[in-house]
Amino acid sequence: MDITKKKEFIINILYYGIILAAIFVAFKYLLPILVPFIIAFIIAWLIRKPTMMLHRRTNINENLLGMIVLILFYLVIGTLIVLAALGLISFANDFFRGLPAFIQNDIRPFLDGISLSVTDMIANLPEEIRSGILAIINSLDSAFDDVVSSLSSIAISFATGVVTAVPATFVSIVLCIISSFFFVVDYDKVTSFAYKHMNAKMKDFMDSLTSFMKNKVVVIIKSYAMIMCITFVELSLGFFIIGLDGFIWIALSIAIFDILPVFGTGGIMIPWALITLLNGNITLGIELAIIYVIVTVIRNIIEPKIVGGNLGLHPVLTLASMLVGVHFFGVIGLFGFPLMISFVMYLKKEEKINLKALRR
Repeated sequence: MDITKKKEFIINILYYGIILAAIFVAFKYLLPILVPFIIAFIIAWLIRKPTMMLHRRTNINENLLGMIVLILFYLVIGTLIVLAALGLISFANDFFRGLPAFIQNDIRPFLDGISLSVTDMIANLPEEIRSGILAIINSLDSAFDDVVSSLSSIAISFATGVVTAVPATFVSIVLCIISSFFFVVDYDKVTSFAYKHMNAKMKDFMDSLTSFMKNKVVVIIKSYAMIMCITFVELSLGFFIIGLDGFIWIALSIAIFDILPVFGTGGIMIPWALITLLNGNITLGIELAIIYVIVTVIRNIIEPKIVGGNLGLHPVLTLASMLVGVHFFGVIGLFGFPLMISFVMYLKKEEKINLKALRR
């Protein structure tokens, strides 16, 4: 490799490195600030099609119809969020209130029973071995007491974090709602203004992005709706086999909860299985644990395949991009990073098609 090629290689590395660094900084620091406005514009864009259909059929003013559709949209979403929040608050309230009594009346006697059983089993062992085992038991017991004593501080820290995040979240939601109404009313003006101040390359890029997003946003929604339905069927079948009452409603609630990236099925199934085991219902606890493992394994298999297949990505690439995205950018990266990779591949594909057309 001669000096010129080495220089070109280094320049290319620096060039793409600067681009990647700029993208990372934009995603990490700038995007969270702009998220309310981006979501507002996406909402306005999503309801535009049904608004236009209603306008053509009824001849009612387009802006008025847009406002009505947007209000109905927020009423439905707001109702679902309020119901989910009330359920979560009720669960957290019951959990933290009953936790001290549960530890004192169930977990502590259970652990003490294990400790006595182990003590009886090692009674005839040599003194050195018996002393070592008892020291381990005492260390574990002290560690458990430390964990129990720190639970209150953990709960307070969690509650403080939630309360601290409420003002910023509330402001973001208000900004999103207000912005969406402005975008709905002035959608054509906003898009035409932005399009007017773009150069030719930027216009081509935005045309490609719009064309890509028209299909892929719907595709992602359909993908996760399909995953939710599969999870619901798996849970319903599992709960039916083990004979749970009201298994359909339980399965539906957990399937909806499973869409949340941070919590997932384990947010309900793991505490449920542990509490059931500690309450002495070993069979049901094991059955719930088995159902959770099966659902989780199937979810981890089908999610990259379904989402990646619809995005045009290999399942391994989809899974890797989701893990990288959620690690660096949180929930936004979980959905946005695979979408960004799919868009880059879409641009490459379009570039090849355009080059072939020019050669012809």
